[in-house]
Amino acid sequence: MTACPRCGAPVADDQAWCLSCGDAARTRLVPTPNWRMPIVVTAVVAALAAIVIAVAFVQLTRDPAPAPPATTAPPAAAPPATTPPPAATTAPGATTPGATTPGATTPVATTPGATTPGASTPGATSPGPTTAPGAGTSTATTP
Repeated sequence: MTACPRCGAPVADDQAWCLSCGDAARTRLVPTPNWRMPIVVTAVVAALAAIVIAVAFVQLTRDPAPAPPATTAPPAAAPPATTPPPAATTAPGATTPGATTPGATTPVATTPGATTPGASTPGATSPGPTTAPGAGTSTATTP
């Protein structure tokens, strides 16, 4: 006869288990494995991986130089400005292009946006008639 390792009760030679506590009398139980070391190693590896990822992220997103300015579209081209022809002095009795004679009519442009020399736009104001020196009765208007 032997004693139970757990409670000390007598155990017969043919018994495998203690009748008092139910513990194994003849079988040696292996202790549970120690999981501390694998847990520590896994935690250290995970921490190092997180540090490496953080450093890589900082390196990739760091911007030491300022970004070049964004290119913008050039401004829309303005339509060419029409300039009135320079006032020229003419000899008496001669006509100037764009000159208006009292009682004469000038045809108006029919195409939108088109201009005809000497034509007037409805609602537009002009500085007034200018007379060439010595032109007599004819007056020249500037558009």
